[in-house]
Amino acid sequence: MPRTVDLSVPRWVRIAVVFFLVGGAFVTGTAALLDIAVEGLGLAESAYVPSLAFAVVAYLAVCAVWFRRATDGDGGSVWSAIPDTQYTGRHAESGGIARKEQEDAIRELRESEE
Repeated sequence: MPRTVDLSVPRWVRIAVVFFLVGGAFVTGTAALLDIAVEGLGLAESAYVPSLAFAVVAYLAVCAVWFRRATDGDGGSVWSAIPDTQYTGRHAESGGIARKEQEDAIRELRESEE
């Protein structure tokens, strides 16, 4: 009997790798550009440390916004994009009939509570 092995990388590992690779490039590049701009304007001799701190805070803010939008529950289901009227039509074979029955049952429960 042949055996199959799943060699796919977990999603959290891919996110962590991208977080560190993109984050490192963003933070380093932003800090260097800010340091060059501050030195070019003659505001300070060496502003790399404050520029680095600013870049880290900016990157963490971007990541926080991304994480909040990624974990938002609004678009978590593919059924969100499909109109109710198409459940028993073109999407019947992919679970549309069961989905319609579930939504009808939930709707009936809500109506009976009112």
